[in-house]
Amino acid sequence: GLENLKAKFAFERADLVCPVSESLRRSIESYGIRARFQVVPNVVDTSLFYPAEDKGHAREDNKKRLLFVGLLTPIKGIPYLLEALAYLKKKRNDFVLDIVGDGPNRAEYEELSRKFGLQHIIRFHGLKSKREVAEFMRKADIFVLPSECENLPCVIIEAMASGLPIVATNVGGIPEIVDKISGLLVPPKATEVLMQALDYMLSNLSQYSGDTIAVRARDCYSYESVGKKFSIIYQSITKSIQLRGI
Repeated sequence: GLENLKAKFAFERADLVCPVSESLRRSIESYGIRARFQVVPNVVDTSLFYPAEDKGHAREDNKKRLLFVGLLTPIKGIPYLLEALAYLKKKRNDFVLDIVGDGPNRAEYEELSRKFGLQHIIRFHGLKSKREVAEFMRKADIFVLPSECENLPCVIIEAMASGLPIVATNVGGIPEIVDKISGLLVPPKATEVLMQALDYMLSNLSQYSGDTIAVRARDCYSYESVGKKFSIIYQSITKSIQLRGI
């Protein structure tokens, strides 16, 4: 359509196009667009998102804390997470889930959590500021994102900068940032596999180094790191334009 033609015109006349993931680059190309690409990832504010000095595992309730942050819509896969936790609850009772965010399906998901008998271990917190989200991440043990599709979620980068291991679906750009050191990937809509991944991570948290995860996130996604990449890109493009005499 007309919008595709407009996009094709803009992309193909740009000196450089910078998608945030290889997945997004492939998606753009799937529309028949041929441009000059260089992937530059999303960034995280490491002055806001950083690990807790003392995670405080000896909590009063002695529960490990799972955390989801995102818009409460079907694309985020919340029903699969709730079902997975319903199965997991039959096996162990050492975890709780904090859900931070809001959306049109919140009431439905709250009712589903009651249906699964999870109302005592799941808390819906609603929308929170970035600073409050960062505090939730510092108090959490595991970040989970069961999305059906994604691009390169800033929230995963923020969780990693906070030192959290990740359980997420292998969709979009997520496999480009989450590996065996930083977490576990599962197929979307795969309730049993998601349950198994959470079960494994809850039992093997000591295998994941929060400091290592945070340092890698800072090295790859901080303002300084991504800023340097853009600085090099701008210098290269400027030289190219000067050589063309524009």
